[in-house]
Amino acid sequence: MKRLLILIVLVILAISSCSPSTDVSNEPSAFVPPEGSVSEDTLRDKLIGAWVGQMAGVVLGADNEFYYRGEIMPDSEVPDFSSLNINNAFWQDDLYVEITFLNAMAENGYNCSIETLGDAFAATTYGLDHSNKQARLNLQNGIPASEAGSYLYNFHCDDIDWQIEADFLGQLYAGRVQDAAERAFEVGQIICYGDGVYGGVFVAALHSAAYVCTTVRETVDAAVSVIPADSKFGQILADVIDQYDSGKSWTDCWQFIQDNWGESDRCPYFCGFDGNIDAKLNAAYVLMGLLYGEGDFTDSMTIAMRCGQDSDCNPSTVGGVLGNLYGYSAIPEVYKTGLDFTSSFFLDSSVSLNSAVEMSFTLMKQILADNGAEPVEGYYQISAGDITAVTLQQWPAQPTAALELTVNGDSVSVNLIAKSELGIAQIEYDFGDGFTTYEAVSGYRYSKSDTYTISCRITDVEGNTITVSGNVEITVPDSTPDDVGKGEVRNMAYYMIPICSDSAPAGVGSKNIFVISDGKIGSATTSQYDTYIGYVNTHQDYFGYLFKETCTVSSLVFTEGMNFDNGGWFADGSISVQALINGTWTAVDAKIDPKYPVGNLQSDFGNSFETYTFTFKETECDGIRVIGTAGGSAGFISCAELEVWACETAAVSD
Repeated sequence: MKRLLILIVLVILAISSCSPSTDVSNEPSAFVPPEGSVSEDTLRDKLIGAWVGQMAGVVLGADNEFYYRGEIMPDSEVPDFSSLNINNAFWQDDLYVEITFLNAMAENGYNCSIETLGDAFAATTYGLDHSNKQARLNLQNGIPASEAGSYLYNFHCDDIDWQIEADFLGQLYAGRVQDAAERAFEVGQIICYGDGVYGGVFVAALHSAAYVCTTVRETVDAAVSVIPADSKFGQILADVIDQYDSGKSWTDCWQFIQDNWGESDRCPYFCGFDGNIDAKLNAAYVLMGLLYGEGDFTDSMTIAMRCGQDSDCNPSTVGGVLGNLYGYSAIPEVYKTGLDFTSSFFLDSSVSLNSAVEMSFTLMKQILADNGAEPVEGYYQISAGDITAVTLQQWPAQPTAALELTVNGDSVSVNLIAKSELGIAQIEYDFGDGFTTYEAVSGYRYSKSDTYTISCRITDVEGNTITVSGNVEITVPDSTPDDVGKGEVRNMAYYMIPICSDSAPAGVGSKNIFVISDGKIGSATTSQYDTYIGYVNTHQDYFGYLFKETCTVSSLVFTEGMNFDNGGWFADGSISVQALINGTWTAVDAKIDPKYPVGNLQSDFGNSFETYTFTFKETECDGIRVIGTAGGSAGFISCAELEVWACETAAVSD
């Protein structure tokens, strides 16, 4: 019996040893993604979020772009996004310029030459402004892509343009922050220089870091690391971070940045009315939105927008970065409602949002593969790695200037816009026919047909100079208007050099300064020239003439233009006459007939196009002008005709 029991136990053991094992340790285990890896689905979601975030931000601020300059947008002016159409983003330059470069990389490879990218950009026809516009013109004129954004050829080179376009590039370099920064620095030379390039470097690094960082602060710190600390761009970012880390509110931070950097813009087209299109100031607003928004999608974009200036581009950058950090799926639904992924196309392209995402995703995976990051079970092992600052590049200290010349037969209208952070000490005008002057000239009339070079040399208070010039082809008519005069004096206005306090008016009047010396007095706005420049003008305005040779002047006849409800006159009877004597504008004791009105309302000035005659003792001078405080709520004056009566012996120089 005992032997039988032992036999049964052995049989059972033998049978169980032949049965299939139920030990799960012998089965294939489920895949566990490596720590820090990112799935392909997550990368795609982040990429879509980056594009959609840009679109949401630019639409949020589009109606207020550069409306708030040097001031914070009131909270009451923040739009309700549910009333906006996100598909309007397809028409914004924040997006459509990116498509040009993305297309070129899709066709020629992500690492194609900047010459290839420059050729693609030069071939575009869509609307551009500032650095983009000048860079494209430079490329079309044969300037190499590596220099098209240089300060030598592009006085907009510190502007925001590359900063608002580099999102797409950072989105390609998932987690490869250093590579994204270096490539953005290289490509950015097409558009900008120095701090203008750093704007794109910063944004590209933000996007690249957002793929692998888990918080806004980690993303920001990674991106700041690629900017040279001793650049101005690096300094302004450091100022924002210091304010944030010290517990200051975002409005306090804004005021600190405004006080220290608000006048930093070197773009000559944005001087004089608190506008600032400089990349670094607007990047500071982007950084403020990211930090002070505390990770909230709406609050972050809103703060960046309320900082003002380029108040659609800045929330667009913020929205794009947060969309990347969180992914499309986490973007609040209000910013995605009605979004057209397939049938709307970015301006002047056949690229839809879906197409842009697919091109970007294909390029991203190529970059990852070329750098050894092959997916394992759909997961990529990527990290930011070591990050160092890109090359230090700064625009040298010198004035900036733009010279616009408009030829009309024998005359040329001159619009010089010059600016220096240090202050302008002197401007010398040279008209190429032997006449030079240090007085601001609004127009010039030649006596012989020829091609002339007009140049302006601007010197700042530290002796830094820049010269801008342009060629004009002049055709002098066979005859000139008969002299108007009685006895020993005549109206010399036709032969004189017109000057005006504002050479680029924005009003409804004529843009040709010579309308004040054509001998015609009409009753329409086109027969006048006014100093309205689109915003409140607080300085004194003037109309007058320079003489090629010293003249003896006895009277000045001023015919006003049209009076508007917001200006067109000299306020409070401030009109007076000054003569240029030995290089100094000197007050002239003149009698005026009829008496000039005293007041600052349209109703104080009666009819438009009234004439006032100033008489004074014969005065030997090199110029004459009427000057006074610009009137009305907009602060401007208008002039239909300005006659200057001089002795018969006054020379008409050839």
